[in-house]
Amino acid sequence: MKKKILAIALIALASITLAFAQGGAETSTGAAAYNETGFTNDTLTFVIPGSAGGGTDLAIRTMIEGLQRIYGLKVNPQQMKNTQGHTTVKNAAPDGNTIMLATAALLTQYVSGNSDVNPLEDLTLIATLDDNGYSVLAVPVDAPYNTFEEFVTYAKANPGMVNAGMPAAGSNTFLFGKLESVLGIELNHVECASESDRLTNIAGGFIDIGVVGLGNAISYEAAGKLKVIGTVAGNGITIADSGRELGDNYKTLQEQGYDDCYVLCMHYVYGPKGMNPDQVAKLNASFKTIIEDPTVNEGLRKIGHIPLWHDLEESKAIQMEEYNTTVETAKFLGLYAL
Repeated sequence: MKKKILAIALIALASITLAFAQGGAETSTGAAAYNETGFTNDTLTFVIPGSAGGGTDLAIRTMIEGLQRIYGLKVNPQQMKNTQGHTTVKNAAPDGNTIMLATAALLTQYVSGNSDVNPLEDLTLIATLDDNGYSVLAVPVDAPYNTFEEFVTYAKANPGMVNAGMPAAGSNTFLFGKLESVLGIELNHVECASESDRLTNIAGGFIDIGVVGLGNAISYEAAGKLKVIGTVAGNGITIADSGRELGDNYKTLQEQGYDDCYVLCMHYVYGPKGMNPDQVAKLNASFKTIIEDPTVNEGLRKIGHIPLWHDLEESKAIQMEEYNTTVETAKFLGLYAL
């Protein structure tokens, strides 16, 4: 009888071992096992924090096409407001079936007290991916400055008199905050929540400077509705990395000699807190395949992004650098609330 029980136990153990070898590991919640890609056979919910048609939305949908084509995944994109999307992923089961692509909004909202989702403690970082591209500094066509150097000189001579359009507490607010801190200038912050608001106000001469996307900058400049005096991008990024032939006025501020005038603005793939580290490592590697896929890569470039991928160690280092910079800028702006 004892020999029979032992034989049954050994058979059961062998079956479990074989299941792990063939299908990956079962999640802590008992959900479907993940495979060598880190994904499961269940539908992947990909949360899109932000508005439809925005940069993050377009980037996620470009990646979704790759996930479906390369891995055969069933993907359910869920469009939500930033904070709602962040909270949804925070509260999801840590089985890898709910992820999101987040930008600096996750960081700025947390450090300014507008969200209780702590990106360092409430989520699992899966990968740091493509750079969010270029923030173009646009000014009215009749502005008394034609270059960024002339703008800085003018701003220093007129402290608090230059109207800069930006959201009340968004990524562009922090971008201008860093420029003010680094350059020693003081701008008058005028609320222009959306890019369309800023374009209208720049064209009408109601604000003196604003940040717009590369595509809109090119078209509005061609129509004679604004001037471009530079771009802000990630550390070491040049305007040539955009793959477009653009004038010298589109050069990044670093290219123009302002070494510290850069802003990290990466896309981060997050899952809920408590995910299996082995699954996270596999997912990180799978996103490398996605980003390096020619179709996905070209699709991201077409929307003004710079396709990048970083392993887990690099991803965490970049996340911490951007987080620390966000904290410093929030304190400078008087927005720090932690």
